[in-house]
Amino acid sequence: MKTSKTFSIHFWLSTAKKKDDSAPIYARITVDGKRAEISLKRSISVTYWDTRSKRANWRVPAGKALNVYLDQVYADLLACHKQLLGESKYGTAQAIKAKYLGEDDRIPSRSLHKH
Repeated sequence: MKTSKTFSIHFWLSTAKKKDDSAPIYARITVDGKRAEISLKRSISVTYWDTRSKRANWRVPAGKALNVYLDQVYADLLACHKQLLGESKYGTAQAIKAKYLGEDDRIPSRSLHKH
């Protein structure tokens, strides 16, 4: 079984897709330097995003709820990675993304990710 040496999950704002002051939030999965990005279908004002913690400022309206959502996405992505490793499959960034989005053809159409 091949295992990854590095694995990380980060949240970031796509300022290139910013409209007015609001930018969409993405999750980036990195495994051994290879990336996969997932749009979380959420956006936030650039002013309310803490670039250091990669989370919303919890003092602003809806900031706390958004951070709870981001924590759940993080936990779901970790679960997908763990499941792939448990199945003795190499957990690439793309494989984790596919499993999270329910696009992995080896699992039923249900996904860990609920909108």
